Amino acid sequence: MSLVRLIGIGFLLLLVLGMALFIASFVNYNNHDTGTSEAIGTPAGIAYTGPRTTALAGYYCIASMNSVNGYSIQLNAWLSNGLFVQNVYGNPVVEESFNGGPWVTYAGFIDNVWVRNANGTPVLIHANNPIIANAPCAWLVIALRNNMVYFGYSLDGRSITWYDSYPAGNASYIVPSGFAGELTGMVVGGPSESQAQLGSGTLVYLALYYYNGTSWVPARVSLSTWQSPIIETVNHAWVYTNGTCGGVVSWPSPVNNTQCPPPPSFRP
Repeated sequence: MSLVRLIGIGFLLLLVLGMALFIASFVNYNNHDTGTSEAIGTPAGIAYTGPRTTALAGYYCIASMNSVNGYSIQLNAWLSNGLFVQNVYGNPVVEESFNGGPWVTYAGFIDNVWVRNANGTPVLIHANNPIIANAPCAWLVIALRNNMVYFGYSLDGRSITWYDSYPAGNASYIVPSGFAGELTGMVVGGPSESQAQLGSGTLVYLALYYYNGTSWVPARVSLSTWQSPIIETVNHAWVYTNGTCGGVVSWPSPVNNTQCPPPPSFRP
């Protein structure tokens, strides 16, 4: 075998090894499996890494929230046809002032549907009128059925309010998260198109279930601090998960216990 050929094979092996190390480091940085990670300038939460499914139920419970400009709790999902959908509990979702008086803000539920344009940039194609509600702990649900995507919430885990729907085209399942940054999961972010300024005393519990066709199952999850395509972020937060169902977002110190409530009894 000629020296030139040996050098060529060696270069190719080094190139393959370098690519593998790059991908591994990218995955490790952007999608840590378990443990604790600090989110800085990104959303903070857990990514869904379970099987393909037609429905996700995300539980959140705000033990305490310290944000001077508001926040959002988002259940996000990529659909198999490329649509990106969000079911969100936010504060504020409505701001109003009467007769020049002080501004009043309201918390509540809202959903968004996005599609990518030719350049790959997400474009908003649907958003509902906000549903005003005081719900510090609740379930957010996204479900695919009959070529529609449905958005719902439950305050007790037993009954569900389906508050909006949108044509899902040929989408047949929800895509689990992958290292490319397409986030299906549950995160804490800022208010609309903003960054939440989280302060001391913030503590939010998150949990995910997926529907296996007959019942709700605790989801396999991983830590995630991905940004794209989510533009609502946090200035800083600690995120912890043990990889099964639950996660916790906190500041200024990491919290290493999670809550995985019993499965909901409603059907998607």
